Amino acid sequence: MLFSWIEFDNNPVVWWILGHLGLGFLSVWLILRHRPMIDWSFLVIIFSISGLMRLPAFLYNLPLNPDESQMLAQGLTLTVDPLLYRSVDPTTSGPINNYLLSVLHLLGFKLDFHLAHVLSWLLTMLSLALFYKTLKYFQLGIVAQLALIPSVAFVSFVQEENLVHYYSEGVAILLLSINVLLIARWTHYRRISIAELVIFGVSTALVVLCKIQALPLAFVLGFWSLVLIYLFQKSNIASNVAVLAAAIASVWGGWIFYMWTNGVLEEFVFYYIQANAQFKMHFSDSSYRSPFYLLVRFPLIFLILGKKIKFLFVPFGILAVGFLLENRRKSSLLNIAKQFSFFWVMLLIYLLAVIATLIRTGSFYAHHFIYFILPFCLFLGLFLSKTALIWRWSVLATQLIFVFIFGIQLVQNTPINAFSTSISKQNELSAVGHAILKYRKPGEYLVVWGWSCEYYVETQMPQGVNENHSVRSAMKHPLQERYYKRYLNDMKRSKPTVFVDAMTTKTLWMDDPSKYGHQNFPELAQYVADNYSLKEEIDGIKIYARKQK
Repeated sequence: MLFSWIEFDNNPVVWWILGHLGLGFLSVWLILRHRPMIDWSFLVIIFSISGLMRLPAFLYNLPLNPDESQMLAQGLTLTVDPLLYRSVDPTTSGPINNYLLSVLHLLGFKLDFHLAHVLSWLLTMLSLALFYKTLKYFQLGIVAQLALIPSVAFVSFVQEENLVHYYSEGVAILLLSINVLLIARWTHYRRISIAELVIFGVSTALVVLCKIQALPLAFVLGFWSLVLIYLFQKSNIASNVAVLAAAIASVWGGWIFYMWTNGVLEEFVFYYIQANAQFKMHFSDSSYRSPFYLLVRFPLIFLILGKKIKFLFVPFGILAVGFLLENRRKSSLLNIAKQFSFFWVMLLIYLLAVIATLIRTGSFYAHHFIYFILPFCLFLGLFLSKTALIWRWSVLATQLIFVFIFGIQLVQNTPINAFSTSISKQNELSAVGHAILKYRKPGEYLVVWGWSCEYYVETQMPQGVNENHSVRSAMKHPLQERYYKRYLNDMKRSKPTVFVDAMTTKTLWMDDPSKYGHQNFPELAQYVADNYSLKEEIDGIKIYARKQK
């Protein structure tokens, strides 16, 4: 990498101070300036500050979350066999996330954790740039730039692994941002072009192929596009709706045709739609809570499980209070709601849809809360434009929280950087990965039984089974038999050179080798015994090489 010569230890104090001073100076200068910077210079500066503060994560070539190991392995495999559900099951992540990685690999990029961490940041920052352009359509001037400051501070200084890794919501949020931008453009110009409808339709269709849980968010924006067509294109409503429908149908029609002609349409419907819809219920029956119960408790859930996303809520909450105080009259709120053809009403519905989406999944992983970044950022623009100038100082709140945490870490002499480059360089090829490479053959497959997808990334070997983390094949649930049979069939099809049983007491979810080790599954155990020889055992992880015949 370009900056690989730079080393970051656990306490790069000067680096952090310079970053805080840089963003702090920019923020204060914008507040006092009362007029916006030139667009390109503002975007270059925030991208530069944020990118430099994320540099330790970019140089950290270790997994931050199991999801990115899974997706990197899937993207790598698709460059060998590009047919989903024959070679790769992306499970709850969508096909687009994996195909994006495979395209980057075909363009010459190595699918490692460096790339994953850069891509995560880039997708988020591109979304912020689209938020900025969206606010510009409402002629908010300096407010559009100030509204981005909390999000830039969050992206720049967050150290929470679940919010820095290549999360599966990234591409979906970018596509949703494109759609919101188009809605803002239509609202501003009060006209809609055919090309824009096509882009909107394609983007809407792709959202669901990025993250199936984002369907309610895409639905809200899709419904609002129909409202705007009715308002602004009433004379051509039929043709415009037809174009939009055709764009959506062309994407899904093409995808379904591709799946059907390759004989995996049934697998796509079952594994991506049916199985994912039932996933949470199957694995968490004992912890089931009604949606109403979760809705009532959602503020507490957000506070506890939202991690550092709640730092974005602080300026949002402060400005929301200021907005309501200064516009508390019913007539004032009604006039604001009507402004820009009820765009802000649509955004409020979108915000509620985000909450409903999180409650529906019921998992509440920290990266799921990233969906809030779009409505939070755009609402900040509205609040700032409708409150007195003194309220603008609240945009510093997110960064001040990070500065406060930074100060506590200095006083307590605790690490301020979670991404030490020396640790990364020492551990980027594990002992298990090194052992696998001794038995690999070029172009051959690897299969890991367990939840250690990082071995695919370390060795750059494609996965020989659809499900690369074994959860659905090994754990008890109503669909286990079908997943397990597919796992066995995949093994027989790909004939991997190396088989690794990575079930240990440290395995995520499956931390009991006596229960989840491959020896407890008769058909799998027999196939391994007949075709593989145990070569090494490292910290409870067994490495088998295929027998020569």
